[in-house]
Amino acid sequence: MGVPVVGTDPMNVRGRWLKRPTAWRKISLQTWRTPDNPTIHGTLEIDTARLQQFLERRSTESGVKCTMTHAVSRALALLLRRHPDCNVLVRRRKIWLRDDVDVFHQVAMPSESEPGRVDLSGATVRQADTKRVEAIAKELRERAAAVRSQSDGEMARTRSLLLRLPGFLTRWMLRVVGWLQYTLNLRVPTTPRDPFGGAMVTSIGMMGIKSAFVPLVTFSRVPIIVVVGQIEDRPVVRDGQIVVRPMCTLTATMDHRVLDGAQAAQLAAGMTRLLEEPERLDDPA
Repeated sequence: MGVPVVGTDPMNVRGRWLKRPTAWRKISLQTWRTPDNPTIHGTLEIDTARLQQFLERRSTESGVKCTMTHAVSRALALLLRRHPDCNVLVRRRKIWLRDDVDVFHQVAMPSESEPGRVDLSGATVRQADTKRVEAIAKELRERAAAVRSQSDGEMARTRSLLLRLPGFLTRWMLRVVGWLQYTLNLRVPTTPRDPFGGAMVTSIGMMGIKSAFVPLVTFSRVPIIVVVGQIEDRPVVRDGQIVVRPMCTLTATMDHRVLDGAQAAQLAAGMTRLLEEPERLDDPA
Protein backbone atom coordinates (compact mmCIF):
# COMPACT_ATOMS: atom_id res chain seq x y z
CA MET A 1 0.00 0.00 0.00
CA GLY A 2 1.22 3.47 -0.78
CA VAL A 3 0.96 6.51 1.43
CA PRO A 4 -2.53 8.03 1.05
CA VAL A 5 -2.69 11.31 -0.81
CA VAL A 6 -3.31 14.26 1.50
CA GLY A 7 -7.00 15.05 1.52
CA THR A 8 -8.17 11.55 0.53
CA ASP A 9 -7.54 9.70 3.83
CA PRO A 10 -10.65 10.01 6.05
CA MET A 11 -8.68 9.17 9.23
CA ASN A 12 -7.50 11.93 11.55
CA VAL A 13 -5.05 9.62 13.34
CA ARG A 14 -3.79 6.70 11.28
CA GLY A 15 -3.62 3.38 13.16
CA ARG A 16 -5.56 0.28 14.12
CA TRP A 17 -7.51 -1.14 17.06
CA LEU A 18 -5.82 -3.15 19.81
CA LYS A 19 -7.44 -6.57 19.33
CA ARG A 20 -6.67 -8.25 22.65
CA PRO A 21 -6.59 -5.73 25.51
CA THR A 22 -5.71 -6.98 28.98
CA ALA A 23 -8.41 -7.44 31.60
CA TRP A 24 -7.17 -4.37 33.47
CA ARG A 25 -7.33 -2.23 30.34
CA LYS A 26 -10.90 -3.35 29.69
CA ILE A 27 -11.87 -2.49 33.27
CA SER A 28 -10.09 0.87 33.29
CA LEU A 29 -11.52 1.94 29.93
CA GLN A 30 -15.02 1.37 31.29
CA THR A 31 -14.25 3.01 34.65
CA TRP A 32 -12.78 6.39 33.70
CA ARG A 33 -13.57 9.03 31.13
CA THR A 34 -11.13 11.20 29.19
CA PRO A 35 -9.13 13.18 31.79
CA ASP A 36 -10.49 16.68 32.34
CA ASN A 37 -8.95 17.54 35.72
CA PRO A 38 -6.54 20.52 35.54
CA THR A 39 -4.88 19.78 38.89
CA ILE A 40 -1.09 19.88 39.14
CA HIS A 41 1.11 19.10 42.15
CA GLY A 42 4.51 20.10 43.46
CA THR A 43 6.81 19.61 46.44
CA LEU A 44 9.33 21.89 48.11
CA GLU A 45 11.96 21.03 50.72
CA ILE A 46 12.65 23.82 53.23
CA ASP A 47 15.63 24.04 55.60
CA THR A 48 13.95 25.38 58.75
CA ALA A 49 17.00 25.98 60.99
CA ARG A 50 16.88 29.79 60.80
CA LEU A 51 13.09 29.86 60.61
CA GLN A 52 12.68 27.91 63.85
CA GLN A 53 14.91 30.39 65.67
CA PHE A 54 12.93 33.25 64.13
CA LEU A 55 9.60 31.73 65.22
CA GLU A 56 10.84 31.05 68.76
CA ARG A 57 11.99 34.65 69.06
CA ARG A 58 8.68 36.01 67.77
CA SER A 59 6.73 33.69 70.07
CA THR A 60 8.67 34.97 73.08
CA GLU A 61 8.32 38.62 72.08
CA SER A 62 4.60 38.46 71.29
CA GLY A 63 3.39 35.89 73.81
CA VAL A 64 1.66 34.04 70.95
CA LYS A 65 2.95 30.69 69.69
CA CYS A 66 4.14 31.14 66.11
CA THR A 67 4.52 28.02 63.99
CA MET A 68 5.66 26.90 60.57
CA THR A 69 2.06 27.15 59.36
CA HIS A 70 1.88 30.84 60.28
CA ALA A 71 5.16 31.51 58.50
CA VAL A 72 3.97 29.71 55.36
CA SER A 73 0.73 31.67 55.43
CA ARG A 74 2.62 34.96 55.66
CA ALA A 75 5.05 33.96 52.91
CA LEU A 76 2.27 32.81 50.58
CA ALA A 77 0.34 36.04 51.15
CA LEU A 78 3.41 38.15 50.33
CA LEU A 79 4.01 36.17 47.14
CA LEU A 80 0.40 36.46 46.00
CA ARG A 81 0.58 40.23 46.47
CA ARG A 82 3.84 40.40 44.52
CA HIS A 83 2.45 38.15 41.77
CA PRO A 84 -1.17 39.31 41.39
CA ASP A 85 -1.73 37.03 38.37
CA CYS A 86 -1.57 34.13 40.86
CA ASN A 87 -4.14 35.66 43.25
CA VAL A 88 -7.14 34.96 41.08
CA LEU A 89 -10.58 33.47 40.64
CA VAL A 90 -11.99 31.76 37.54
CA ARG A 91 -15.28 33.43 36.62
CA ARG A 92 -17.21 32.58 33.46
CA ARG A 93 -14.08 30.87 32.08
CA LYS A 94 -12.11 34.10 32.49
CA ILE A 95 -9.53 35.21 35.06
CA TRP A 96 -10.68 37.59 37.81
CA LEU A 97 -7.82 39.34 39.66
CA ARG A 98 -8.54 39.64 43.37
CA ASP A 99 -8.02 42.96 45.15
CA ASP A 100 -7.31 41.38 48.55
CA VAL A 101 -5.01 38.56 49.59
CA ASP A 102 -7.10 36.35 51.90
CA VAL A 103 -5.76 32.98 53.08
CA PHE A 104 -7.99 30.19 54.37
CA HIS A 105 -6.75 27.76 57.05
CA GLN A 106 -8.21 24.37 57.88
CA VAL A 107 -9.41 23.97 61.48
CA ALA A 108 -10.07 20.56 63.06
CA MET A 109 -13.22 20.34 65.18
CA PRO A 110 -13.10 17.36 67.60
CA SER A 111 -16.55 16.17 68.65
CA GLU A 112 -17.34 16.54 72.35
CA SER A 113 -20.16 13.99 72.22
CA GLU A 114 -18.39 11.41 70.01
CA PRO A 115 -14.76 10.84 71.04
CA GLY A 116 -12.48 10.21 68.08
CA ARG A 117 -14.74 11.94 65.57
CA VAL A 118 -13.26 15.06 63.99
CA ASP A 119 -14.96 17.45 61.57
CA LEU A 120 -13.24 20.04 59.40
CA SER A 121 -13.98 23.73 59.15
CA GLY A 122 -11.75 26.72 58.71
CA ALA A 123 -10.91 30.36 59.25
CA THR A 124 -9.85 32.98 56.72
CA VAL A 125 -7.19 35.58 57.49
CA ARG A 126 -8.22 38.68 55.54
CA GLN A 127 -5.52 40.81 53.91
CA ALA A 128 -2.86 38.44 55.21
CA ASP A 129 -0.20 40.26 53.22
CA THR A 130 -0.56 43.23 55.59
CA LYS A 131 -0.08 41.16 58.79
CA ARG A 132 3.12 39.94 60.40
CA VAL A 133 3.61 36.34 61.44
CA GLU A 134 2.64 36.95 65.07
CA ALA A 135 -0.52 38.83 64.04
CA ILE A 136 -1.56 35.91 61.83
CA ALA A 137 -0.84 33.48 64.70
CA LYS A 138 -2.94 35.51 67.15
CA GLU A 139 -5.84 35.91 64.74
CA LEU A 140 -5.88 32.23 63.83
CA ARG A 141 -5.79 31.17 67.48
CA GLU A 142 -8.82 33.35 68.22
CA ARG A 143 -10.67 32.34 65.06
CA ALA A 144 -10.00 28.63 65.62
CA ALA A 145 -11.40 28.91 69.16
CA ALA A 146 -14.54 30.55 67.76
CA VAL A 147 -14.90 27.81 65.13
CA ARG A 148 -14.62 25.03 67.70
CA SER A 149 -17.11 26.74 70.02
CA GLN A 150 -19.56 27.28 67.12
CA SER A 151 -19.46 31.03 67.69
CA ASP A 152 -18.01 32.09 64.34
CA GLY A 153 -21.21 33.74 63.11
CA GLU A 154 -22.32 33.10 59.53
CA MET A 155 -19.94 30.17 59.06
CA ALA A 156 -21.45 28.38 62.09
CA ARG A 157 -24.96 28.91 60.75
CA THR A 158 -23.93 27.61 57.33
CA ARG A 159 -22.40 24.44 58.87
CA SER A 160 -25.55 23.89 60.91
CA LEU A 161 -27.73 24.18 57.79
CA LEU A 162 -25.52 21.77 55.81
CA LEU A 163 -25.72 19.15 58.58
CA ARG A 164 -29.53 19.22 58.42
CA LEU A 165 -29.80 18.97 54.64
CA PRO A 166 -30.02 15.60 52.84
CA GLY A 167 -27.16 14.78 50.51
CA PHE A 168 -28.80 15.66 47.18
CA LEU A 169 -29.95 19.05 48.52
CA THR A 170 -26.47 19.75 49.90
CA ARG A 171 -24.97 19.34 46.44
CA TRP A 172 -27.67 21.54 44.93
CA MET A 173 -27.21 24.25 47.56
CA LEU A 174 -23.41 24.30 47.14
CA ARG A 175 -23.78 24.70 43.39
CA VAL A 176 -26.37 27.47 43.66
CA VAL A 177 -24.47 29.42 46.32
CA GLY A 178 -21.21 29.02 44.41
CA TRP A 179 -22.87 30.22 41.20
CA LEU A 180 -24.25 33.29 42.96
CA GLN A 181 -21.10 34.12 44.94
CA TYR A 182 -18.42 33.38 42.38
CA THR A 183 -19.91 33.20 38.88
CA LEU A 184 -22.22 36.20 39.32
CA ASN A 185 -20.04 37.74 42.09
CA LEU A 186 -23.07 38.55 44.25
CA ARG A 187 -23.03 38.88 48.02
CA VAL A 188 -25.25 36.18 49.57
CA PRO A 189 -26.46 37.53 52.95
CA THR A 190 -26.95 34.10 54.57
CA THR A 191 -23.35 32.96 53.96
CA PRO A 192 -19.94 34.51 54.72
CA ARG A 193 -18.51 36.84 52.09
CA ASP A 194 -15.87 35.04 50.02
CA PRO A 195 -15.44 32.44 52.80
CA PHE A 196 -12.33 30.71 51.38
CA GLY A 197 -10.21 33.54 50.03
CA GLY A 198 -7.69 33.04 47.24
CA ALA A 199 -5.45 30.35 48.77
CA MET A 200 -5.52 27.65 51.44
CA VAL A 201 -2.90 26.53 53.95
CA THR A 202 -3.23 23.42 56.11
CA SER A 203 -0.85 21.53 58.38
CA ILE A 204 -0.35 17.78 58.66
CA GLY A 205 2.94 18.07 60.52
CA MET A 206 1.14 18.22 63.86
CA MET A 207 -0.13 14.71 63.10
CA GLY A 208 3.39 13.42 62.46
CA ILE A 209 2.94 13.19 58.69
CA LYS A 210 5.87 14.11 56.48
CA SER A 211 3.98 14.98 53.30
CA ALA A 212 0.68 14.50 51.51
CA PHE A 213 -1.23 15.87 48.54
CA VAL A 214 -4.72 17.22 49.06
CA PRO A 215 -7.46 17.84 46.49
CA LEU A 216 -8.68 21.23 45.38
CA VAL A 217 -12.04 21.97 47.00
CA THR A 218 -14.26 22.51 43.96
CA PHE A 219 -16.95 24.70 45.50
CA SER A 220 -14.36 26.98 47.15
CA ARG A 221 -12.93 28.07 43.77
CA VAL A 222 -9.48 28.31 45.44
CA PRO A 223 -6.70 27.61 42.87
CA ILE A 224 -3.86 26.77 45.28
CA ILE A 225 -3.54 24.75 48.50
CA VAL A 226 -0.25 24.47 50.41
CA VAL A 227 0.23 21.63 52.90
CA VAL A 228 2.83 21.93 55.69
CA GLY A 229 4.48 18.65 56.68
CA GLN A 230 6.37 17.58 59.77
CA ILE A 231 9.77 19.10 60.53
CA GLU A 232 12.36 16.38 60.94
CA ASP A 233 16.13 15.98 60.86
CA ARG A 234 17.33 14.64 57.49
CA PRO A 235 20.68 14.20 55.76
CA VAL A 236 21.21 16.80 53.04
CA VAL A 237 24.16 17.92 50.94
CA ARG A 238 25.67 21.32 51.74
CA ASP A 239 28.84 22.47 49.97
CA GLY A 240 29.56 18.91 48.90
CA GLN A 241 29.23 17.52 52.42
CA ILE A 242 26.43 15.42 53.93
CA VAL A 243 25.03 17.18 56.99
CA VAL A 244 21.90 16.77 59.11
CA ARG A 245 19.42 19.66 58.89
CA PRO A 246 15.85 20.24 60.14
CA MET A 247 13.77 19.93 56.97
CA CYS A 248 10.10 20.43 56.18
CA THR A 249 8.27 19.28 53.05
CA LEU A 250 5.68 21.62 51.58
CA THR A 251 3.31 20.18 49.01
CA ALA A 252 1.10 22.24 46.75
CA THR A 253 -2.00 21.44 44.73
CA MET A 254 -2.72 23.98 41.99
CA ASP A 255 -5.26 24.71 39.27
CA HIS A 256 -3.36 24.53 35.95
CA ARG A 257 -5.92 26.80 34.30
CA VAL A 258 -4.48 29.76 36.20
CA LEU A 259 -1.05 28.59 37.41
CA ASP A 260 1.46 27.29 34.89
CA GLY A 261 5.00 26.02 35.35
CA ALA A 262 6.61 29.47 35.19
CA GLN A 263 4.30 30.89 37.85
CA ALA A 264 4.70 27.84 40.07
CA ALA A 265 8.48 28.21 39.79
CA GLN A 266 8.25 31.87 40.85
CA LEU A 267 6.16 30.95 43.88
CA ALA A 268 8.47 28.07 44.82
CA ALA A 269 11.62 30.18 44.57
CA GLY A 270 10.00 32.98 46.54
CA MET A 271 8.73 30.60 49.22
CA THR A 272 12.18 29.08 49.69
CA ARG A 273 13.83 32.49 49.94
CA LEU A 274 11.31 33.85 52.45
CA LEU A 275 11.33 30.80 54.72
CA GLU A 276 15.06 30.12 54.65
CA GLU A 277 15.82 33.83 55.15
CA PRO A 278 12.95 34.52 57.57
CA GLU A 279 13.85 38.16 58.22
CA ARG A 280 12.42 38.75 54.75
CA LEU A 281 8.98 37.87 56.13
CA ASP A 282 8.90 41.36 57.64
CA ASP A 283 9.42 43.00 54.25
CA PRO A 284 6.45 44.92 52.89
CA ALA A 285 4.44 43.21 50.21
